[in-house]
Amino acid sequence: MIAGCSSSSSTQSSLEHLQPGYATGYYFDVFTPASKDSPRNGIIELQNYNDEICFQIENAGQERQLGVQIFIDCKLASIIIDDTEYETFTIDAGESLSKIYSFKLAEPLDTNTNHSMVAILIAGADIYTAQAEFEMTDRYSIALDHVLMFGKDLPMAQADYDYEEVGLVTEYQSTGLLLNTDIKNNTRAIPERELTVHPEEAFSLQYQVGGYEDCEEVAIIITIGLKQAKINNQDYILCQVKDGELIHGVADLKAPTEAGKYEIMGWAVKDPFDTDKSEYFPLDAAYRFTLTVK
Repeated sequence: MIAGCSSSSSTQSSLEHLQPGYATGYYFDVFTPASKDSPRNGIIELQNYNDEICFQIENAGQERQLGVQIFIDCKLASIIIDDTEYETFTIDAGESLSKIYSFKLAEPLDTNTNHSMVAILIAGADIYTAQAEFEMTDRYSIALDHVLMFGKDLPMAQADYDYEEVGLVTEYQSTGLLLNTDIKNNTRAIPERELTVHPEEAFSLQYQVGGYEDCEEVAIIITIGLKQAKINNQDYILCQVKDGELIHGVADLKAPTEAGKYEIMGWAVKDPFDTDKSEYFPLDAAYRFTLTVK
């Protein structure tokens, strides 16, 4: 069971999590029909790749558009809900919603290995930071890391890519994931609300990630307009972190073809290809901001 908090009724609360005792926010949980009421420790046990999986959403206090995405081994996966295929399943949630949805994976998986499954609930999936009144925030999602387990003795799927070449941040210490445009000075500045580029233009972001004492590697996932973005020509990037180090690097990206506004979001997945998911807390997200293509 994962929830966050907000006691405010301001515009900012449209992006805040829900905690018992508060009147506004949202909630997210993932399970199988057999495990709903049992301790799960981040494990989703399946027999076949297309077995039923469920997620529960609660929304309170105000209307929100919520989006759900599933990443298998850090790659955005298509899911099937009520015979329709989605990469992002959106819900226009009223001021009081509590509902369980069931889904299946659309594409086959190798059931001779176990897999990482990151399930993300995004609040304000239809909001552009450049046009909104709320403060810049990294609290707009509940992202949960799981193991899709087809057998307790099976190996875990491993990364497709090598570690990135990164630098060590020594001037200060922090924890989590930050994305901004300062690729020269590597400052830890909150990004501007809007970045403007041309269609298909290549652009770069600085990333800072780490500060974790309890993991050895971190995968970074970035989406542009709810589509997974290629980072350095890869679906995700993998960074080695150790001893609580904060590291920095450059993420080379490409703007979409069509003019318009696209929200940039990102998440850090700690030890994504490790079978131990007992630390069942939401993953760190980067501050979201708007990419305007014109």
